[in-house]
Amino acid sequence: MIEPVEAKIPVLVFCRVSSDSQSYSYQLDELQQFCTANNYEIVETIANNISGRTGNKRPDLDHLFKQSKVGRFKKVIVTSVERLGRDAKMIRRTIDFLHEHKISVVFKNQNFESLDYNGEETFVTNILISVYAELSMEDNKQRSAKIKSGLAHAVKKGKIIGRPKGWKKENDVLLKEYAKLVRDLNQGLSLNQCAKLHGIAKNTIIKVKRAMSLD
Repeated sequence: MIEPVEAKIPVLVFCRVSSDSQSYSYQLDELQQFCTANNYEIVETIANNISGRTGNKRPDLDHLFKQSKVGRFKKVIVTSVERLGRDAKMIRRTIDFLHEHKISVVFKNQNFESLDYNGEETFVTNILISVYAELSMEDNKQRSAKIKSGLAHAVKKGKIIGRPKGWKKENDVLLKEYAKLVRDLNQGLSLNQCAKLHGIAKNTIIKVKRAMSLD
C-alpha cells in the first residue's frame, strides 16, 4: 500500500535587512533551506532593505498585509521577531493583523510559532513575542550608538565617511539596464514573480532593489 504524501504547507517568506550596506541574499537562502526541511511550500517571497531614510514607510509590510488578505498562504516565515517592525508596537501590530487573517508566524532563530495547532495565541507565546521584541529594540539602540561613536571617531582621524565616488553612476546604469524590472518591482511584484517574468537571477534582482533604495 502506498502511503499518502503529506501535503506541503503554503508559506510566505519575509526577510529584510536594516541598512543599505547589507544584503538579504544570505538570509533568503537560510529561510528557503528552512522551508525545504520543514515541508513548507514557498508561494510568495518578500525581501527588502530598510534604512533609517525610509522613516515610517514600510512597502514590504504594506505588501505583506495586502497578500495576507488573499489567502494563498497559512504561515509567514521570518528569521526573528524584529524583522516584522521597527519597534515593539509595529511588531505587535503586524502579528495581530496576520492573526486576524488566521496566519501564523514562524520565527526560525527563536524556534517558536505565534499560533498553536488550534490557531490560538497562547499566553506563553504572547510573552515570548513581547520579550523578544523589546530585547531586539534595545539591541538595535546599543548597536546604533556604537556605530555613531565609531563614525565620530573616524571623522576625528580624518577618514572620509560616505559612499565611494562613482556609486551613483553605477546605480543609474543598473536601473536603466533593468528599467522593466524596476517598473514591476515598483508595482509590488515579488522576487519570485520577477525572476520568472524576466528570466533574471534572484541575486541580480536583489542588486536592482538595492540600487532602487539608494536612488
